[in-house]
Amino acid sequence: MSKDSKKTLFIGFEDCNYCKLAYEFLIVCGFDVTCLWASKKRRDKLPKELKNWSGDYLFHMKSYYILPKSLLDGVKIAALNFHPSSPNYPGSGCLNWALYNNEDKTGITVHRLNEKIDNGQIIKTYDVPIFENDNIETLIPRVHTKQLEAFYDIVTTISQNDPVVLDIAATTTANKNIKWGSKTGKIKEIDKLQLVDTAVKKEELEKIIRATSIGKFGPKLMLHGHEFKYVKGKIE
Repeated sequence: MSKDSKKTLFIGFEDCNYCKLAYEFLIVCGFDVTCLWASKKRRDKLPKELKNWSGDYLFHMKSYYILPKSLLDGVKIAALNFHPSSPNYPGSGCLNWALYNNEDKTGITVHRLNEKIDNGQIIKTYDVPIFENDNIETLIPRVHTKQLEAFYDIVTTISQNDPVVLDIAATTTANKNIKWGSKTGKIKEIDKLQLVDTAVKKEELEKIIRATSIGKFGPKLMLHGHEFKYVKGKIE
């Protein structure tokens, strides 16, 4: 390891290939990396031994952790998050709401981490178009691909230039007027969105299906104490 390598904490999901590629890129670029592979259990807490970690960089790709002030204060140069959405939708459920609200684009927002959720100084944004026939299942892979591209771009910039370029990027004409949306999304709001009743109109149901139906998730109906789940496809 080079004496000039930067001490870095990387946080990503343990079963995410995009996160593994991002981690490998940090190694290629000569960063001295400690890696925290996060599970997808929403109630998991940050390991105690990392709460007072200190180093040069923190790169947060994907996890459900809320990072404490003690950890962020230990980062000397930059703690960055790669939020999988445009700044209009901070928090959870960002892509669900973009689809539900018929937005024509989403994207990636690279920003400095602070103690609040998706609130810190925006460094750079990357657009991902949303097409008329998109749904949550088709959109997510493109957003994840762009998230990795954004990671490559930012880490390359840091590796080849003085880190002050991050602050220059954040204050350019293109970025300085970009603001976070006023409402921070919560996962319980998506859980609520998926609940439908027998009076739901066809147009509304189609919006909910588009925004939430992926894997085991999607619209569901509670009827006389029984739960009925939406299954993609038609009954012949």
